[in-house]
Amino acid sequence: MKRGLLYTIIAIVVVVLVVVSVIGVMQYSPKKVKDTLVVEEGEYPDSLDPAVTYSTPGWEIMNQIYQGLVAPNGTSYTTYIGVLAKNWTISPDGMNYTFYLRNNITFSNGDPCNAYTIWFSIYRTIIMDQAPAWILTQNLAAGNGIDFNITAEILNSINYTHPSQRDLYYMEYPNQSVQVVNPNELIIHLGYGYNGHKPYNAFLATLITPMAAAVDPIVIQNHGGVVAGSPNSWMESNAIGTGFYTLYSNIPGQSITLMASENYWAKNLPQNELNYAIEPPHIKYIILNYKSLDARLTDIKSGNAQIIEAPVQYYSTLKNISNINVKVLPIVFGSSQGAYYIYMDPYAFPPFENLSVRKAITYAIDYQGIINGVFKGFASQWIGPIPPGFPYYNESTAGLVPYQQNLTLAAEFLADAGYKAYLPNGTLINKNGKDFPQVNFLYDGDSPSETAAAQIIQQNLAKIGININLRPLTFSAFEAVVWSYDVSNTSYPMGLNFYTEDYTASIDYVSALATGGYVGTSGYTNSTVFNWTVNASTTFDENAIIQNFSLITHAMYEQYVMTWLYVPYILSITENDVAGIIPNPAGSGAGYFMYYNTIYYTT
Repeated sequence: MKRGLLYTIIAIVVVVLVVVSVIGVMQYSPKKVKDTLVVEEGEYPDSLDPAVTYSTPGWEIMNQIYQGLVAPNGTSYTTYIGVLAKNWTISPDGMNYTFYLRNNITFSNGDPCNAYTIWFSIYRTIIMDQAPAWILTQNLAAGNGIDFNITAEILNSINYTHPSQRDLYYMEYPNQSVQVVNPNELIIHLGYGYNGHKPYNAFLATLITPMAAAVDPIVIQNHGGVVAGSPNSWMESNAIGTGFYTLYSNIPGQSITLMASENYWAKNLPQNELNYAIEPPHIKYIILNYKSLDARLTDIKSGNAQIIEAPVQYYSTLKNISNINVKVLPIVFGSSQGAYYIYMDPYAFPPFENLSVRKAITYAIDYQGIINGVFKGFASQWIGPIPPGFPYYNESTAGLVPYQQNLTLAAEFLADAGYKAYLPNGTLINKNGKDFPQVNFLYDGDSPSETAAAQIIQQNLAKIGININLRPLTFSAFEAVVWSYDVSNTSYPMGLNFYTEDYTASIDYVSALATGGYVGTSGYTNSTVFNWTVNASTTFDENAIIQNFSLITHAMYEQYVMTWLYVPYILSITENDVAGIIPNPAGSGAGYFMYYNTIYYTT
């Protein structure tokens, strides 16, 4: 999930728990015990603060410790169930969401969680304004633009346990994004964010992200408070939530251990009030260690691992291990992790302004060669900006076929653009044309699959007379380039990029790829397409949504704005006695489920 994120590769290993210090640092032997799962990942979370983390490993931890108002409804990613909210209503115009909270919710330390807490938590995310805050600030803001504004100082001054009349004035003021009605009821008013005074049909999807999770205002006030535009150093490495797990230990860069909350508020709820998103956990300890891929594969082979996430290229290898169950998940799960394409920035490299050049590049690519050579066939071509498996993909791509390699056509388009070009038999056409200028091609050098794909692309383009200079960067440096708005001053006007979900909604991809104007989206902006995007996100009429998404898809396809490449599949890999996983592409657990509380052993 999350823009510009590496795949999370996770392995879960069950072992014996030995407490070796009073601060909760633990050592383990490889003997399996039934109250422990040990998770092995390649990437330590970027933060443990739900208002800050913007990575799959971070969101995985947040989803176990913190809770928000709603969650995906089981395996569905278009319907929702209540978590802290027992139910809610939406106004006919889609602008107001009224949430009715469950009674007697508490944080793991016993502090109350109610509408005052949610009010604080959402405004805290907005005011801190860290990288993922835009997920909320599309539709919400700290002020109403006229006569009311919530500041960090106000958040830090309120008594959330026994609010004064002054405190209640701020929290109950009607013309603001989050309005408290009473301790168990609040209304979220859309229209104050940068989307303007419009409804947003994917709003509930944004509320399942950690940015909207409840945090304890008392704890935060005791540990530095809220500072506008800045993270909280204590919250970066500590966590106290309402969730079914608590943070037991944290060794930065090495391991995180979660323990079933002894004071979990939903423990005593009657069965008919529980759902999978709030039920108490079956397994007491979830231990996440951060290791290499080789170590993770060794653990699953030796029987010390119960669940791992490994690249799809390892499918055949894993199928030969007798004690595990390996499945290729539907393509929507791959789409949620990353949909790949070539960007071409015309502002930094004028030849890309020419449609014929973009066509030449698109028809020069050996798509099946990449899918077979890099992913052993376990990837799918796609047509963007909606990725395959997501709502409206089939409807928006109706009548279109994925781009196909045609080297003759590619050479002809390059010649039409005024450049020398080569046919498949080596014949030079447009002999008096210009040599196509060399261009730097950016990709994530930390990714073996992207490295291999970039090399194939280089070979493909060379066949028609386009020479690209491969320029790998570390992932963090790569991300800083492709999600920059500085489209005119980049050294990397071409490259291999991907988009991964921030929340599971088609509009998330469409907004980023069709209207973002980033270096890594070809600097693409178009007022007509922007209007179609607004129309698609603000209506609740299915036919209108489909019509606008279809217009966007066809326009980008016919203009060859980006060369849509591939979406890799991802795997579900479990030991045979692991059960209870509820797959959902919105989830960060092993890349394909939301919560660990439902997992149990069958033997």
